[in-house]
Amino acid sequence: MSQSTVFSILMILLDKRKVSRDYLAERFSVSKRTVSRYIGDLIDAGVPIVSTSGHHGGYSLADDYIVDKSVLTEAESLRIKDALNKTAFSYDDKVNLALIEKLNAVDRVREQDNYIIKQSDLYIDCDDCQAADIKPKIKILCEAIEQTRATDIKYTDARGAVSYRTIEPYTLVFKAGAWYVYAMCKLRGDFRLFKLTRISDLRKTSKRFVKYESKLVEKLELEFYNEIYIDLEFEFFPAVLESVVDWLGMQAVTERGTKLVAHAEVPMNDALIKRLLSYGSSIKILQPTDIKEALRDEAKRMTELYKD
Repeated sequence: MSQSTVFSILMILLDKRKVSRDYLAERFSVSKRTVSRYIGDLIDAGVPIVSTSGHHGGYSLADDYIVDKSVLTEAESLRIKDALNKTAFSYDDKVNLALIEKLNAVDRVREQDNYIIKQSDLYIDCDDCQAADIKPKIKILCEAIEQTRATDIKYTDARGAVSYRTIEPYTLVFKAGAWYVYAMCKLRGDFRLFKLTRISDLRKTSKRFVKYESKLVEKLELEFYNEIYIDLEFEFFPAVLESVVDWLGMQAVTERGTKLVAHAEVPMNDALIKRLLSYGSSIKILQPTDIKEALRDEAKRMTELYKD
């Protein structure tokens, strides 16, 4: 048995995810029976390979199977592939091609790790300032959800109170610009939404749990939809038009003479004040009066802070 060929088959599966026996037989100039034997060796070694029959059948890997991609950096991998491509014509064998396929497979795994969640019909990422903190937590929680394993966390609530809890995670939630995990809290004996930025010391345990009806939608309605809404109206400069449209939608924007005006119902909360302050002098609140006063008071406090 050629260990190099077996490893090359594994790398091809990682790169292409699914290939036919005919393809592998032609690729390595061996019989179909030999390909089946090599696949059997991989399965015996613990590689989760699925075999399907029929016209569109072949061999494929389980979706969650990966190999260690930390051996080479991205720059090192690119340099090696460039050298292999330039010297491929100097050799009669297919070693260069096999090495390039292996590196492509490793690079594909590395690329997938750059995203928080990525599927063919779903892509979710966050900006760099969030990623360093959020991505490791999401990875651990995704594993815990898939494996139905309890997780120990240190949690700091909105008032600054710190508690240590064991949770049974059910669902990751992205809502109102923030990440949450919906989980059974063993401390409270009820389902809770935990904001990921307030979670620290996150650790997946070996304890399994049984999932029950979680009533996620009802919980989200209680958390996010029972808010007080206000009728907000403000003028703004064209420079922030894209940001305003991203927030409120184009239907909320109208022209009044030479001015742009946004008008919409929005929830009254701390996030609203922070968002309006982020526009600085590019907007002017028209209504309601209490929002105008809140922004004016905050501007005064900021002025006092930077007097010296």
